[in-house]
Amino acid sequence: MAEAFHDRELSHEDFADAELAGATFERCTLIGTSFRHADLSEAVFSRCRAFSGEEDGQPADFSFANLKEVRFEHCDLSMALFCNASAYDLSLDQCQLQGADFSGCDFRLPVGGAATLASLHMTGCNFSFGDLSDTFLADCTLTGNRMIDVLASNCTLTGADLSGSELTGLTGKGLDLAGADLRGSTFNTLDPRQLNLAGVRMGLSQGLAILDRLGILIDPEADG
Repeated sequence: MAEAFHDRELSHEDFADAELAGATFERCTLIGTSFRHADLSEAVFSRCRAFSGEEDGQPADFSFANLKEVRFEHCDLSMALFCNASAYDLSLDQCQLQGADFSGCDFRLPVGGAATLASLHMTGCNFSFGDLSDTFLADCTLTGNRMIDVLASNCTLTGADLSGSELTGLTGKGLDLAGADLRGSTFNTLDPRQLNLAGVRMGLSQGLAILDRLGILIDPEADG
């Protein structure tokens, strides 16, 4: 039977390498808690707090954990470490993720041959100053998020849905946004001379802003 933790103070507990598949964590405090290498597949975290608010506070650590089909709902995971976790079909809904580090996370599910299926659902989260470096997120859903100054070096977001997100300062060498849905998003640093924006979907005003960065001037009376 899967374990259940409700209204528990679990700060600085060591769950490294633990078998916690299907576990439920509800309204728990997880400041400095270690889940390194733990099996958390299909676990649910609801309204948990893993951030102390102090500059020298120790973050929760999910590095190298199995996070397949894990759901985080209304949690404060600011500064949490998810580096190199296996996280296919991870779901983050209405969470605080400022400064969280997902670098090297594997959101992929091999489906045979060269085909690869990736799945991440991040909706309504504050992920500002976070890290998505070295991740494959093709066709994933990251809608309605605040993603200011997110580092995304060598991040593949081809075909991803980023609609309604605030992407100001989203940067990274090797960032690929080909075919992504940027409609309703805000951005000011996407450089079309350095990024692959082929097939990107965006609104008229967004497209005009991109053309302006290329030095192209649109004269609406030219066709008249």
